[in-house]
Amino acid sequence: MKKFRGAIGVSLVVLIAALTYLPLINRLGYYFDDWYLMYSAGAYGPGVFWDIFSIDRPLRALVMVPAYILFGKDPLDYNLSAFLFRVLGALALLWILDMVWPEKRSTTTLMSLLFLIYPGFLSQPNAIDYQSHIISFAAALFSVALTLKAILSENRFTRIALHGLSILLGWFYLSQIEWYISIEIFRWACIFLLSSRSGRTIVQRIRQTVGWGYPSLVVPLVFLGWRLFFFTSERGATDVGIQLEQVKLYPLQTMFHWGVQVLQDLFDVTVAAWGYPLSQLTGYIRGWGIALALAAATVVLYAIHTMKGEDNPEASTRFDLTREALSLGLLFAVTGLLPIAMVNREVAFPYFSRYSWISSIGVVIFIVAIVNLPKARFLRDGLIAGLCVISILTHHGNTVKSVQETEFTDDFWWQVSWRVPQIEKGTTLLASYPGVSLQEDYFVWGPANLIYYPEKQKDDAIQPGIYAAVFDEDAVKKVLARERQKYDNRRNIITYPNFRNILILTRPSLNSCVRVIDGMRPEFSSLDGESIRVTEPYSEIEHVLADETIHTPPTIVFGPEPPHGWCYYYQKADLARQRGEWDEVINIGGQAFGQGFEPGDLIEWMPFLQAYAAHGEAGRLNELAPVIARDPYIASQACQILGAMPDLSADTLAAVNSLYCQE
Repeated sequence: MKKFRGAIGVSLVVLIAALTYLPLINRLGYYFDDWYLMYSAGAYGPGVFWDIFSIDRPLRALVMVPAYILFGKDPLDYNLSAFLFRVLGALALLWILDMVWPEKRSTTTLMSLLFLIYPGFLSQPNAIDYQSHIISFAAALFSVALTLKAILSENRFTRIALHGLSILLGWFYLSQIEWYISIEIFRWACIFLLSSRSGRTIVQRIRQTVGWGYPSLVVPLVFLGWRLFFFTSERGATDVGIQLEQVKLYPLQTMFHWGVQVLQDLFDVTVAAWGYPLSQLTGYIRGWGIALALAAATVVLYAIHTMKGEDNPEASTRFDLTREALSLGLLFAVTGLLPIAMVNREVAFPYFSRYSWISSIGVVIFIVAIVNLPKARFLRDGLIAGLCVISILTHHGNTVKSVQETEFTDDFWWQVSWRVPQIEKGTTLLASYPGVSLQEDYFVWGPANLIYYPEKQKDDAIQPGIYAAVFDEDAVKKVLARERQKYDNRRNIITYPNFRNILILTRPSLNSCVRVIDGMRPEFSSLDGESIRVTEPYSEIEHVLADETIHTPPTIVFGPEPPHGWCYYYQKADLARQRGEWDEVINIGGQAFGQGFEPGDLIEWMPFLQAYAAHGEAGRLNELAPVIARDPYIASQACQILGAMPDLSADTLAAVNSLYCQE
């Protein structure tokens, strides 16, 4: 029967993990830091990870080097790996809790399950960069589990082997993410709970805890010795010396700030995590996601009730699970947040949700203890089902959002590849497109270089061929001030953004196509923001090498080429316009209009209007005049742009003036 309960628990964890994380997993792509990681490894080989992570966490290369050798640039493989280790981490926690509270499998399974689907951690789709986070968390939990198993083992050699493996995994997980060190508090709390089964005094239990767990002291002591005395971090957030210096200078103020921050974060991880992320993602919830969440909650309730009927009631005479779970859960929910506060970080959804994950172990243990308090079964079931539905819907919405961001990004760069055969080396890109938050420069230069300059550019430095800047208010000021080239070194990746050497790429809405801005021939969509309007004169179209060989985006990164709809023909026509090939523009327009395609943004008629004017096709200009007139702003531009074209016949110029230049 014990094996049967164990099989149900493990099967339930795997099943719910699959229902939560596997749908749409094959449609996830690159996000955030993935762009510079995958560009650098592709251009300079996997050994580049030693250089990239040398500034703060050099041993992250132990994960990323073999991962890149195994998976290459394929995001699906990284996501499947992240899924596997997420499940293994939950199973490791289940193993720990089963040793701490034996014969209570229904409760320990529910704790492990809620840890698995905890809605506060939203970085699961960011599987490339978070490979180290997810693997190291699983290693940390297995390290704790092996320590407890060693204590419970009666064979001396088995104990030595288990302690040794636990120590190795402990060093490994800390080498990846140093602020996971609060796991050591969880380790010692679990050992103390095991010692409490003897019924001795508190002093005797503490002595026994130390006697059982002292080999584990090697884990934090060796790591802290290396981190404090041998390794120098080049990044302030991970430099222990900088953080400790604040305590020396302002001890009371610093500790007060830590305390306040921990309390704020404690509310976020225990309460806000179960509602706020979901509220941010409601627009991404789909009907099938709701059905999936309800079905999963039903399965969870059935499985928990099945296991509960097989729990050993005599176990309650050996320990008070509710009291211990409340104490352990609250203790670790707090201590898990302390290292984060000490480096001046805080939990914030969605972008800093990773800081909530370490404390989620304590949170779910505490919450399950609360859920078990009501005697009414319907109330307990309602709470369990509600927690499961909230968690699964949150991850469902988060995945749908991530898939959409991938699709928007891929579509943008496929359009750029249709329009731009090659970008001149050393160009600084300013880009904007809807549905994706472009927070760092490498969100733009990463995909651009993967298409146009995927090979190594320099032998002695990691340096992309194209640079970029975040298209924000600061960048606008730098463009207007005509700032010169600037040296930038981020994680040993060298870039030289130059605001006198820019090319602007913009897509103002999902109904618009990507436009490459030509500062010498300004064209504005009615949807363009103020930043485009003021910087447009500085965008230099000569950085588009129109006569070079077309560069096709790698499908493993950007997916298969999209169907050739309106934007494909617009990009090809705009490229032909840059080359001065008016016959080709008309030919491309014929292909597009013959299939029923037309612009979603009226400014996209401009290459075709100019081609008709150049060919003296007054009839076509007359046909399109009512369409253009729907937006006076576009009509005004058509008047100016067409009227300024050289070599127009008198009849064509008269047609332009009568059709497009009327007040």
